[in-house]
Amino acid sequence: MRCPTFLLALLLILQSSCGLPLALSDDRAVDFAADVFPILEKYCIGCHTVDDPDGGLVMEEFAGLLQGGESGVAVTAGEPNSSRLLLMASGKMEPKMPPDDADGPDETELQTLERWIEQGAKGPDGDMPLKRELRTPKIPTAADAPAPITALAQNGQWTAVARYNEVELRSPEGLVARTINDIGGKINAMSFSADGKLLLVATGVTGAYGRAVIFQPDTGELVAELVGHRDTLYAAEFSPNGRYIATAGYDRTIIVWDWSARTPVRELVGHNGAIFDLAFSPDSKVLLSACADETVKVWNVDTGERLDTLSQAEAEVYAVAVTPDGQHIVASSGDNRLRVWRLLSNDSPKINPLIATRFVDESPIVNFAFTSDGRYVVALSESGSVKLLTTNDWQLSATLPELGETASDLLISADSKTMTASLMTGELAQRDLPVIDQTNPTNHHAAIRQTYLDLGAPVSVNEDDLRKAAKLGVGEQVTTLDLPRGAIVTGKFEHIDENDMYRWQASEGEVWAIEADAAPKSSIDPILTVLDSSGQPVLRVRLQAVRDSYFTFRGKDSNQVGDFRVFNWQEMNLSEYLYANGEVTRLWMHPRGPDSGFIVYPGEGTRWTYFGTSHVTHALGEPAYIVRPLMRDEQPFANGLPVFDIYYENDDDPMRVAGKGSRILFAAPHDDLYTIRIGDARSNQTAKVVESTGTTDSMNNDMSYRLTLRAAQPSFKATVAPIDKPIRRGTGREFTVRVERLDGYSGPVTFDLQGLPQQLYANTPLTIEAGQRFATGMIWASADADGWEGEVQPQVIASAEILGKRVERSVGSVGKLTLAGPPSVTPSIQPLDRSVSSSENWTLQVRRGETVSARVVLQRDEKSQQEISFGKEEAGRNATQGVYVDNIGLNGLLVLAGANDRTFFVTADSTAVPGKRSFFLSAAVDGGVTTFPITLEVLP
Repeated sequence: MRCPTFLLALLLILQSSCGLPLALSDDRAVDFAADVFPILEKYCIGCHTVDDPDGGLVMEEFAGLLQGGESGVAVTAGEPNSSRLLLMASGKMEPKMPPDDADGPDETELQTLERWIEQGAKGPDGDMPLKRELRTPKIPTAADAPAPITALAQNGQWTAVARYNEVELRSPEGLVARTINDIGGKINAMSFSADGKLLLVATGVTGAYGRAVIFQPDTGELVAELVGHRDTLYAAEFSPNGRYIATAGYDRTIIVWDWSARTPVRELVGHNGAIFDLAFSPDSKVLLSACADETVKVWNVDTGERLDTLSQAEAEVYAVAVTPDGQHIVASSGDNRLRVWRLLSNDSPKINPLIATRFVDESPIVNFAFTSDGRYVVALSESGSVKLLTTNDWQLSATLPELGETASDLLISADSKTMTASLMTGELAQRDLPVIDQTNPTNHHAAIRQTYLDLGAPVSVNEDDLRKAAKLGVGEQVTTLDLPRGAIVTGKFEHIDENDMYRWQASEGEVWAIEADAAPKSSIDPILTVLDSSGQPVLRVRLQAVRDSYFTFRGKDSNQVGDFRVFNWQEMNLSEYLYANGEVTRLWMHPRGPDSGFIVYPGEGTRWTYFGTSHVTHALGEPAYIVRPLMRDEQPFANGLPVFDIYYENDDDPMRVAGKGSRILFAAPHDDLYTIRIGDARSNQTAKVVESTGTTDSMNNDMSYRLTLRAAQPSFKATVAPIDKPIRRGTGREFTVRVERLDGYSGPVTFDLQGLPQQLYANTPLTIEAGQRFATGMIWASADADGWEGEVQPQVIASAEILGKRVERSVGSVGKLTLAGPPSVTPSIQPLDRSVSSSENWTLQVRRGETVSARVVLQRDEKSQQEISFGKEEAGRNATQGVYVDNIGLNGLLVLAGANDRTFFVTADSTAVPGKRSFFLSAAVDGGVTTFPITLEVLP
């Protein structure tokens, strides 16, 4: 019996090598696995898989084939003439399968199917073998074709270099010590065990099976093979504790194997595409998978539970890893980006917040690796570029010489000095890694030290007097007029397209405030530009785009602060700069639900711009970029995104305090004679009017202006929106303090109350944080508070430390305070796990990048059973910037009618400043009553 079996096996091998069908003898039983399944695999299974069966018919499994599909039974055992499978394959029944535009079985193959059905359509003896050979034509390669290097791995003693069907093991000197041959297909990934004693190879046959092979690197001996996938493997990893092996590939399934038993312990499903990479966390608790379905999934290794899905990528995710300290997840993808998440779901499902997205190159990022100290990550792009990023801020820090070819894998030397990449040309390319001083990363880009002058009051001068002193006639525009260091100029344009020029001397680092306003009855819209002695605009800053986007849903006018809807907003962080069409603004609050967008600074009123840029309108679909300012002389990195030069030029006050007036805060980059050019921003519009009507009669002919050049004096103006309703016992009333920031002062401003009755409590001192415009305070009365005699108007005092001095301003009254009876609804903030007094200042802690919960509890009178609103995006009063009430939906924080409590969520953005701050809620009832404040502490 052994001899015929051997001959049949030999014939099968010969047939497979030739790509020809094998005619069966009439007396031999047709075997499903050896004879029938290859025919189905060749012509049918592509459209009738388990995952996507056409017509409901699964032909990938024997049970599914017998069960049939939507049209009925496909195979009738013993009856070839009534079996739909054979009739449709032979064209005797419509529709013919495969369709007419595809090749179908030949006569020999049809005879095989017919005989198998006649013999009872018997299935395989046991499970179908996963490891099988495809019957495809063999296409020889050119003899001189290079063998690409497809994967690399190292363990300190050996460097493993993979080519098709073989692995070279090289010594530290680069010499090939041994070669492991006949591995059985293309090798897509390799890794060493934590102790370096085993080499794991991911391979397989495309369309047939996936195979993980384990070798002993010191001898090249085969230790084990793990076969369990229905298609080739792209990834295989040892867990750091040595207990598990995880494998994944084209069949969209992850198998976790018990290494000691060599058996699968669980199968992880949920991806909708090929899985390209796997990574364990250093403690072996978490497994990460990178997939073509544009996601990274986080799995619990011991239970198989899916802990999170990271779906921010806009293209295939090619590589994933956990940082050496176990704190972050890093992934690279086909949308040219490297993304970083904080790893929080170590033991249970939890949202892992995205903390950084970096546009690295103009082509997909195919792989990356960390240096041994974890301080850097080296990223490879499909184009062959190599970029170095620092892991403390995930910023690009260096660009290495290009490889000139697509790389498949990379290794970092143990001393973190060199990077080795494997190329598809069959070569290894090595690059030296630069040494970067992270202790003082900007020492070679030192900012100019700013100098603030005290020059006294500016001198008032008239343009005509300056022209007479320069011996110029009226209307003559040839010469620039010289100004003293500090002057107020009254001037006038004779023509709409006229520019007046004024020159003054400034030294490096001096900070000057330049202001231009239209005269009271003037029609001009002044625009300012600062020129150097050569007549060129002075560069203020260069902005490098680090993330690209565009406006969605609708555009924006030049005033709006709310509902900035931009593509890929999930990857943007608060306080980042957003550049669009020459204007730079800043992100103040995240979108608060599915039907909202960013709020930009200052969070209310008309929006602020930054770097002296002017307000403009933005169209739907207009490009926008997240940008970062480059330090002086710092060279931008070639990440494929634009760099924008911002000059000292302004049309409208960036903070809109001066309306259409122009404001420039100028820091002299070096000693020079600088020129202020003042013009009318309407000149282009007027040219269009003249072209269409031939006249400017409809325009005001008064074109007078006032130009001020003075030494900058950083300061602020403070105001208060006072309390104008009685304070109801058991609750509080809120008030708002605001500042106008002058001449670039961006630091904190603290407000205090003087003369507050002892019966009342206020959450003062109250601080407007650096860079912010307002803060919200409250004054609260206990339920049994006694009244007072006379009129009470506590005074608000604002103070700040500016240039080493304490600057104090009297702001005014917080309002005429009176007491009234209890409100119809008394709210309080309570912990989740207990109840406290409504007047207890307890502490709610939240770590940056995380969310915590508390309760709002109502004490209602019998007649007040309506729903109570606590606001929408502004629901959390006086929180630190970047801390907000989350998950509020379209209706905001709302306690439903008849309900007395609700759980709410507080999220701290990763940019929130650690520290303590008073926090309260305000209910829209009885004119707005507040809770007693609690302390909200943001932890690092």
